[in-house]
Amino acid sequence: MENIPTVSHYLWQRLPLMIMFVNGYLIYRLLVVTDLTEVFVFRVLQYCRNNIGLLFFFIIVASALLSFFIPNTITVLTLLPVLKTIDTDIGVQTGHRLTTALTLSVIYGANIGGMGSLIGSPANLLLIGELDLYAVPGRYQISFFNWFLWSVPLVAFLIIAAWGVIAFGAVPHGLRGARFRIGKSVCETDLTGAQRRGGSMFAVFLLFWSSDALLREIFPGFAVYEPAVCIGFFGCFCRMAFYGKDPMGNGPLLRLADLVRDFPRRGILFLGLLVALILAARLFHADRQVSDIFLKMVDGQTSRFGVIFITVTTVIFLTELFSNTVVSTAFFPVAYFTSADHGISPLILMIAVSVASTCAFMTPVATPCNALAFGEMKGTSLGRMIVLGIILNGFTALVMSAWLQFAVPRVYG
Repeated sequence: MENIPTVSHYLWQRLPLMIMFVNGYLIYRLLVVTDLTEVFVFRVLQYCRNNIGLLFFFIIVASALLSFFIPNTITVLTLLPVLKTIDTDIGVQTGHRLTTALTLSVIYGANIGGMGSLIGSPANLLLIGELDLYAVPGRYQISFFNWFLWSVPLVAFLIIAAWGVIAFGAVPHGLRGARFRIGKSVCETDLTGAQRRGGSMFAVFLLFWSSDALLREIFPGFAVYEPAVCIGFFGCFCRMAFYGKDPMGNGPLLRLADLVRDFPRRGILFLGLLVALILAARLFHADRQVSDIFLKMVDGQTSRFGVIFITVTTVIFLTELFSNTVVSTAFFPVAYFTSADHGISPLILMIAVSVASTCAFMTPVATPCNALAFGEMKGTSLGRMIVLGIILNGFTALVMSAWLQFAVPRVYG
C-alpha cells in the first residue's frame, strides 16, 4: 500500500507525456486518413524542378519530415507509388533506371526522420521509461519542443550526408544534372476541405505541445497545472477530430474504426514483452552483467568521445542485424552503467543509444521499412546498398557522437 501514492504521483507527473504520445498516434491516423501525407510528398517534389540531382534530396527530405510524426513504414508505403512512377519516367526519358538511388533515398530519409521528434520512434518511448527506471538526472527536462533543438540540426546534417552518398555513389555522373518531367498525376495536389481541416489540426497539435514545453521551461510553477491543461486540450482535440463538422456540414475527420484500422497489434504486444523483459533484467541484475561485458571493450583510458563513439557505432551496426527496439532495450542499461564508470552524463549516452538505433542504412532486413522498400523496388542493387550503407553508417556514428556530446548538455543542462 505504501507504493500507491508514489505510483500515483509518478503517473500524474508523466501524464502529459503519455497524452502527447496518444495525441501523436491520432495525428498519424489523421494524416493518413485525409491523404495529407501524399499531398505533402507531391508538394515537396515540385521543388526539385525536374532536376534529377535535386530529386533525391527532396525525396530524403519528404520521407524524413513525414517520419517525424508517422511510422517510417507508413512513410515508405506513401512514397512507393510515387517512386515507381518516377523510376519509370526517368527510364523512359533518359534510358537509365535509377531504382537503387530512389530506394536508398526513401530508406535513408525514413530512418533519419525517426530520430527527429520525441514521438518519431518507439525507441524514444522506451528511452523515457528507462530514464525513469534508473532515475537519470535531467530526465524531466526532456520535452516535445526542446528535443527539436538538438535533433533538427542532427537530422539536417544526416540528410545532406545521405544525399551526398546517393548522388556520388548511386547516380551515374552524366545524370546528376539531367532533367526529367514528373507525370501529371504526381503533381495534382489540390487540397480538399477535409485536408485543410486536418492540416489545421496538425498545426494546433504542434503549437500546443511546443507551447506546453516552453511554458514549463519559463514558468516552473506551470508543472503543477500541466496535467490538467493537457487533459483539457486532449479532450478538445478529440472533440474536433471525432465530432467536429465543417461549415458545409461534412462529417468528422476521424471515426473509431480509423483508429483500429492497420493498428500495430503485434508491435504493441512486442513492446509490452520488451517492458516485461526490462523489468525482469532489472530485478535479477542482468543489466549490470551485460554492461560489464561491454565495459571490457572500453578501456578505462578511453576519452568521453571515444566511449560515445564506440557505443553509437555498436548500436548502429547491431541494428542492421536485429530490431532497433531489441537493440535499444539491450543497450539502455549498458549505456547507464558505462556512463557512470566513465564520468559521462547517462542522459547523453542513453539518448545516443535511442537515436543510433533508428539508423539502419545497410541491409534490407534491418527494419520493416528497409525490407518493404527493397522488396517493392525491383532492381535495387544489394551490393551497392551494403557498401553505401557502411559509408553512411560510419559518417553517422562520427557526426552523431560529436553532436550529442556537444548539444545534449547545453539543452538539458
